[in-house]
Amino acid sequence: MMMHVTTTTSNGTENASHSTPSSGRQTPFRIAIVDNDRLVLGLLASFLDKQPHLTVDWTANSGRSGIDAYHRSLCGTAPAADLIVTDIAMHGMSGLEMCSMIRFEDDHTPILGATSYDPQMYATEALAAGMQGIVAKEDLKRLRESIATLLDGSRLPMRDGVFFDSPQQAFARLQADGKPALLNLSENERTVMDYLSQGMLTPDIAMLMDVSPSTVKTYVSRATRKLGVGNRREAVAEWLRITNL
Repeated sequence: MMMHVTTTTSNGTENASHSTPSSGRQTPFRIAIVDNDRLVLGLLASFLDKQPHLTVDWTANSGRSGIDAYHRSLCGTAPAADLIVTDIAMHGMSGLEMCSMIRFEDDHTPILGATSYDPQMYATEALAAGMQGIVAKEDLKRLRESIATLLDGSRLPMRDGVFFDSPQQAFARLQADGKPALLNLSENERTVMDYLSQGMLTPDIAMLMDVSPSTVKTYVSRATRKLGVGNRREAVAEWLRITNL
């Protein structure tokens, strides 16, 4: 079922969303896009870059590279992206996990999920991860309208009478819940868990990372503890669950 994008007025009525932000801002809004399908990524970037009120700020082809691009944008001299559009199901770090990591430290940037499947399949998970909505990738009109609604500071409906959180609401909730699991792990610990999830053995991982096997075992031990499980097998299972591998 496609989501019908609406906004709620101060008197509680709902109006159809428009496709252009009404903020009166003179410069284009900066959009970031994350999708592991390079063809889809290019098509979305081309479509959004042609909208008169939007410009594509940066793109990334994985959740992890999306995190890196987001952090690089914060260190640059140009303004950071005003909104992030992300695929949901990606190899490695999913769009949901990427969102929860960004949302844990960001209380203002809207994050909109985009999926090739029925958006309602992921709506509850998207809400929990701190997203501001989710749309079908092929519904470009709905995508454009949803972006405009979020850039105007309004909220998108998840289902009848229930709306997605604003960035501020989602930020407060995730802060209260504590760090997402992926944030607790170091880069080396995440890399080791990725390799283990692919069925690789400790000596091979050590060779790829240019460290000793005992160092790999240390990373595994730390990751296991941070993931809240009791052994390597459970750690791999938990890693596969949270990264949607």
